[in-house]
Amino acid sequence: MCMSELDLLGIDIDSAMENNNVSSLTTLIEKCDSMLGSEEPHLRPIILFYKANIYSSLTALKSHEPEYTWSWQQTEKVLEILNLRRAISDSEFPKLDPIFQCKVYTNLGNSLNQFGRFIEAIKAWNSALNLKPNFAMALGNKGVGLTHYARTLYDYGHAGIMVAHAVDELKEAISKGALWDSGLHPEAEGYFRENCLSAEKHLESIEYKFDFDLNQWPIGDGKTEAEYRTWCLDKNLFLSPLNDVTKLTVSARDVLHLPSHTYKIEEEARFPNYFNIMKQEYITARFMFFESLDNYNEHASDKDVLLINGFDGAQFGYRAEQLKIAFRLAYSIFDKVALFLNEYYCVGLKINAVSFRKIWGQRKNKKFEINSRFQGSKNWPLRGLYYLSKDLFDDDFDDVALPEAKELAGLRNRIEHRYVSLQVYTAPVDNTDMHSYISIDEFKLKTLRIMSMAREALVYLSLAMHREEEIRNIENDRVSFPIQSSPIERF
Repeated sequence: MCMSELDLLGIDIDSAMENNNVSSLTTLIEKCDSMLGSEEPHLRPIILFYKANIYSSLTALKSHEPEYTWSWQQTEKVLEILNLRRAISDSEFPKLDPIFQCKVYTNLGNSLNQFGRFIEAIKAWNSALNLKPNFAMALGNKGVGLTHYARTLYDYGHAGIMVAHAVDELKEAISKGALWDSGLHPEAEGYFRENCLSAEKHLESIEYKFDFDLNQWPIGDGKTEAEYRTWCLDKNLFLSPLNDVTKLTVSARDVLHLPSHTYKIEEEARFPNYFNIMKQEYITARFMFFESLDNYNEHASDKDVLLINGFDGAQFGYRAEQLKIAFRLAYSIFDKVALFLNEYYCVGLKINAVSFRKIWGQRKNKKFEINSRFQGSKNWPLRGLYYLSKDLFDDDFDDVALPEAKELAGLRNRIEHRYVSLQVYTAPVDNTDMHSYISIDEFKLKTLRIMSMAREALVYLSLAMHREEEIRNIENDRVSFPIQSSPIERF
């Protein structure tokens, strides 16, 4: 296979799209699958990119249908995201032209944002901008995405800061120095300019103070705390929406909680308690993860502990177990989020039947049906939660949007119920059903992935509740009283 075949594939995709030819697009997916078996591995990411474009085209053809934009069943879009992620995770991807990489990251960000995964979308756009800081489509789409994110926030001060960052991105996107990968796109440039003007008017209307110092808060009282908080900022792990747009110390606070919300008169005000538990578990898992990184210093509990050297590269000790616990604790948050949704939305599932994948609906006649409590909802952060669930694997569902979803689920199961060893060096040992090995560096990356997803789930949950309360206030169909979450004083 030569590069001209890829060029021809691109032409065929464009032609099928222009002619609204679903049959041809489906055939081209099969052609991509056949080409992926090629002996030229350096072309795999490009083929996966084209395959993602086909699914994007199939989605575009359906987008003309009424209500499709807010449909919760967009299989083609899920497959587009999956193939873009497969392209990015391919070992050959970093070797490709940076402009191509930027296009893949930007497309991924755009698709995630449409699904309400705006936090993950920002990371994708940032990956493009890390390669080409002036890449116009990443700048513009990120700017627009930030304005949408800002609209979901219940803290208007945070919203103003986010809109200000959006303006910075949009101005760069329409500047003379912006890089357009295939020449200026007038429609996109006009769209970015329009959003920039709208955002600037908003900042003017709220008299936003551009000279406000976002870096005036202390980062910590001591060296360890400062290192911990700096690490959290760098990894975007603070429970503050601002940590998605800045690493200045204004973001170094876990200020996110539930918005003002209502209960019927006879109801117990219980949801802040549920959120307290999840938030504290997340923060505990996060700190344990941070502490586990210091695996060069022996912990007091490791002294005088007799262990046998299995010559398998396995690392033992308190820090290694902290890392495993952090992974397990963060992963457990997803099902607790589902329990929250089950009660808040009155889904009606029995507690022992609730999971983050199963809360959204059930399979009937081999087809998944969204629960009526969610179907048709125009709650953007709530839809983000739903599509976040597709990054987790469940034996009862075969659709995932994350290539490593099954591996992450299997790893959690093995840590909970079997034996897992973290290796500091590769040894000639085999994995078995009972005992498996993973390098400690790889496990740290997977723990960071789960930690980031858990944070994402908590942010979406809070903002989804805010949007739902707005909807309920508009409908005004129940007698209720409001409750404003207030902080607990620490003793």
